[in-house]
Amino acid sequence: MSRLIILARHGSVRQVNIDGQVTTIGRDPECGVQIDSLGVSRRHATIHWTGDRFVLTDLESFNGTFVNNERIWEHALQNGDAIAMGECQLRFLYSSKALPSADALRLVTRADDLRDWHAARERSDWAAFFRRGGATNRRGGAAMHHR
Repeated sequence: MSRLIILARHGSVRQVNIDGQVTTIGRDPECGVQIDSLGVSRRHATIHWTGDRFVLTDLESFNGTFVNNERIWEHALQNGDAIAMGECQLRFLYSSKALPSADALRLVTRADDLRDWHAARERSDWAAFFRRGGATNRRGGAAMHHR
């Protein structure tokens, strides 16, 4: 089972299961994962299953797609990868088995190292937690790239 944990700029957190062969991410309401956030293009990126792995592809977005602090155009995703799109931060989680609903918002800080989201929240705010895992603050971190 694969999923995205999405942290919006205003601090809301939600989980989206990745179903099907191709999942589109962007502001457009027709995207499988809709993200209404500054810097996210209408059709920003896709995640598709190749038969043995999930691949994230940037769809020539205006501000780019970043995985673990590096701009990507195509990237084979691994469990725990930190993804940044505009001012939104996402975490890709992959498990070969379904997790119980009580564990739905457990976050991965690195592969095979689960940490409960309550503990992470007690240590710092959500944004700092995600930045630790790889996504950066675009204002103070990596420069924005424009196409």
